[in-house]
Amino acid sequence: MKVLYWLCVAAGLWFAYLNIAPYAQAVQFILSNVTDTSLMQVLMSLWVIGPILRFFNTAGHWVIGVILWGIIQTIKVFPIILKHDRSFMRTVLSESEQAHRFPIHETDDPTAKALKSWYNRFPMLTISTARTWALFAYVVDFLICITIYPPCEGGFGQLFFLLMTGQWTELDWANIALLLVTLFVVEAIVKFLLWLGQIAYYYRVSPYRQ
Repeated sequence: MKVLYWLCVAAGLWFAYLNIAPYAQAVQFILSNVTDTSLMQVLMSLWVIGPILRFFNTAGHWVIGVILWGIIQTIKVFPIILKHDRSFMRTVLSESEQAHRFPIHETDDPTAKALKSWYNRFPMLTISTARTWALFAYVVDFLICITIYPPCEGGFGQLFFLLMTGQWTELDWANIALLLVTLFVVEAIVKFLLWLGQIAYYYRVSPYRQ
């Protein structure tokens, strides 16, 4: 079990590199288009901040890419982690069952209706909000990855045309595979590791194990 766990961790680190690469390339593209090169040359000649700027000029896009990737992936896997946290789920369900709920009447002011509805749903808002943010993170991740790994040349219009006309051989299937991997592999590995953790837990506490 431990060997399988660490193999999954190693695979996760390799796939993490594949995930980070599109973010680093996107940041490099943005920085190269918004940075004033003449100003950067002047700043790099300074004694104090010059070495720091030279470092960020060569590897800064990777640093920023790792940070952005970490934020996006954390938001994406947050609902998964919350649903596998027994104490958290028990607290949410207990609060949902025991919480006082305000009845909503037709004669209520619209603002009062909205506030009552918000209050009544409050125990579950943590999960629902996490899922909403995860969906937004998937959209951002998809837009970044499809820019770096385009399924075909010519943009979305050409992609739509190829799909509608069934010209499957014109698609870049290697980029499509990389796109799917970067979008879903981290979540798949997290789910698998959590599943292994559950197996290890039940195996450890089982009273029938010899």
